[in-house]
Amino acid sequence: MSSIQTIQFTRHPHAWHALAEGIGLRPHGEPSDTWSEFDGDGMLAVHGVDPGDPLAGTAEIWMLVRDDSQLDALEARLSDEGIAVTRGEMEGIGATLAIAVDADATIHAAVGSARAPEGDVTIEPLIFTPDVEGASRVLAAVGLQLRITSDSDGWAEFSADGGGSVALHDLGSASNPVADRVGLSFEHRGDLEAVAERLRSRGIESTVVDEAYNRTLRAATPEGPELWVNGAQSDLYGYTAHS
Repeated sequence: MSSIQTIQFTRHPHAWHALAEGIGLRPHGEPSDTWSEFDGDGMLAVHGVDPGDPLAGTAEIWMLVRDDSQLDALEARLSDEGIAVTRGEMEGIGATLAIAVDADATIHAAVGSARAPEGDVTIEPLIFTPDVEGASRVLAAVGLQLRITSDSDGWAEFSADGGGSVALHDLGSASNPVADRVGLSFEHRGDLEAVAERLRSRGIESTVVDEAYNRTLRAATPEGPELWVNGAQSDLYGYTAHS
């Protein structure tokens, strides 16, 4: 079993705490300036960094596995399938894997404790890639389950059996210039207008717009780029659901 944890690096951790709770995530323990975790379907970690740190405003995708044997088996499977994987060591974490999704985007794996999914919000980090098909092969190889694809081959969603999702978006069809290849987004199964009201009560501006697949809330973030909270997809016209 594995779960998805997204780490958001920021110089403004308190603003991200308010944003996470306003969206509907539940804090796990007392949030701090350096490291805080929030639970939904998957996990969000807010990592406070110093001013000037180049990681500020960026996100990383981590797949948490149950033990070292599962991590070793994952490394062996990826190597057998010709997928670039680099083993490392992180203080306080132990062994880690850096897995190439394409030539520039990476996801990471480590042993970690998953918590049962809860609430209406799925943490769904987004990878912009020039090769959705190739990146899909990597996500399938790490053990994620294909959930939805677009008929245009420019979008694919994968879920982890222990919670959380990862989405792939064709880099060439992105509506705005993409500064970072990996970004944070969410899927919400509840009332987005209620989410917008909770955010307003915390001093966070947002708008709810209609998209082809459902409604989307776009909220201001401390670093500037909008955060997208997508309503759960109800219209599959142009898409295919996979069981």
